[in-house]
Amino acid sequence: MGAEGQAIVGPILSSDSETVTRKLVHSTGKLPTNANVAWNTTIYGGLLRDQLELTIQDILIPSVPGDLPAWFVPGKLDTWAILVHGASGTQEQGLRFFRTLSNLGFPLLDITYRGDEGAPASSDGLTHLGDTEWQDLEASVKYALEHGAQHILLYGISLGGSIVETFLDRSSYAHAIQATVLDSPVLNWRATINALVKKNHLPSFVASITEKIISMRTGIHFDTLDQMGKSQVPTLLFHGVGDTTAPIAVSDTFATAHPHVIYHRIADADHTQCWNANPEEYEAKLRSFLAQVPATI
Repeated sequence: MGAEGQAIVGPILSSDSETVTRKLVHSTGKLPTNANVAWNTTIYGGLLRDQLELTIQDILIPSVPGDLPAWFVPGKLDTWAILVHGASGTQEQGLRFFRTLSNLGFPLLDITYRGDEGAPASSDGLTHLGDTEWQDLEASVKYALEHGAQHILLYGISLGGSIVETFLDRSSYAHAIQATVLDSPVLNWRATINALVKKNHLPSFVASITEKIISMRTGIHFDTLDQMGKSQVPTLLFHGVGDTTAPIAVSDTFATAHPHVIYHRIADADHTQCWNANPEEYEAKLRSFLAQVPATI
């Protein structure tokens, strides 16, 4: 992505000590030579969203802090897929999964939550790591049920995975959830903070200080955000072996503890890059999982 336009690139075709040549899949205009670019993993963000060739509607979902913007794609099934993005992302994180889910017939609801750009702020202006944001997912589930959904598939990415699991633990609407898909989920915030401290080459004691500061400012109790033992629905779990944000060891333990979790460790994938590592394989695993879940397809 650059000032002159946007492009989707594919696999590396060749490389040497100075250059890398990739397949150009699509661009929104003529790409200049020697231009600076910014990389992202969302693929279909910005102008590239049109490449999905889907009717994406802008809607508003009433919630505790106010009306939350969301994207809606109609579908033929009475099971809706609700996508929940991560802390450093936007709704565009979910666009990679739209085509597969839409082709299967799912109506899609790609939501925002308090604190997102364009959405109402939280009461204190801070993120609560899912501790309050789950209420906005609950509002979205309620909206779906009031507009024709009989069952719900939840799709959580990074922090979105934590929000999904917190919702399942606390919401009176959890009974409507037929299955979940978790991609690079944050299931243990202490482990994630430790990983981020290490990633940024900070002393290890910074992690405990960070936890105390977050708790003091937000009132969060980290023990209540530990999702390791709480999953109760059929779950498809993707996690990158090279994840430097949410340690894969946490997902390893989570999958071992829950026999209803189908787990795929993705080689050569960092945080939220499981689809990007091999889109065809990822989508095949997603279709296979959904075919096994009653009342989805």
